[in-house]
Amino acid sequence: MTKLQVLIATYGQDGLDRISANRLPRIPGVGYLVSCQSPGSTPGIPKALLRDDVKVIFSNSKGSSVNRNILLREASAPYCLTADDDLDFIPDGIEMIIRLFDKSPELSVIALQYINSDGKTEKNYPSQPFSLSHPPKGYFISCVELAFRRTRIIERMIFFNENFGVNCIYPCGEEDLWLHDILKSGLKGEFHPLTIAIHKGVSTGIRCIGEPGVLRAQGAVITRLCPATGLLRVILKAWRSSKASDKSLPACLLPALKGWKDALLHSQKLFPHP
Repeated sequence: MTKLQVLIATYGQDGLDRISANRLPRIPGVGYLVSCQSPGSTPGIPKALLRDDVKVIFSNSKGSSVNRNILLREASAPYCLTADDDLDFIPDGIEMIIRLFDKSPELSVIALQYINSDGKTEKNYPSQPFSLSHPPKGYFISCVELAFRRTRIIERMIFFNENFGVNCIYPCGEEDLWLHDILKSGLKGEFHPLTIAIHKGVSTGIRCIGEPGVLRAQGAVITRLCPATGLLRVILKAWRSSKASDKSLPACLLPALKGWKDALLHSQKLFPHP
């Protein structure tokens, strides 16, 4: 019986080839569901993915959040883990996800952690578990860190916001909005300092810090999550981005404020209710 599915979103032949080159360990009770967006043509499935624990599906769609929603609808295991095509999975960590869910029926989502190819983290993870409803200062999530109970999410129709994510109108922030909707629905989530994968890339929010599209997306997401203090938080985000990049404060502030304005003027369109 498959208890956990790793939901891998990818795009085109290059994406399938990256997954093929990754370590997809055979783990009892674990399967891999790959959704490959391929507008115009269907790539070939690499030989390394022709396994009984790997299923590959294709879509003519575009946008990472659209792809993740395809995976949500096509998954069948009770537990799932969101993932990208640039991860080497750590068997002990993946098995621990199953054990955590089995022993904690009150939990609907678990946030985890990853390391980079040098064995280090690009984020400062807390050393102790905590409720995702009350995260410590400075903590932020990535899509590749989120495991969840599938049926509870599907029953509440909580899907990724398709305006946000790679190849979407706003190129990041989909995981923050998705987790926000999960917790707002009354479901319980916790962070656990458990390393589940080696991430070969760098998350969009870190790699593209200071880029106008990312800042605009972050401005919109911040305003959605913290409406009462959104403007102050957006200004602070722009200031921090300017310090961490080679961009001036005005260059960071302008797109961030555009995102703030978008969230205020077009809230119903940008953030449809789950």
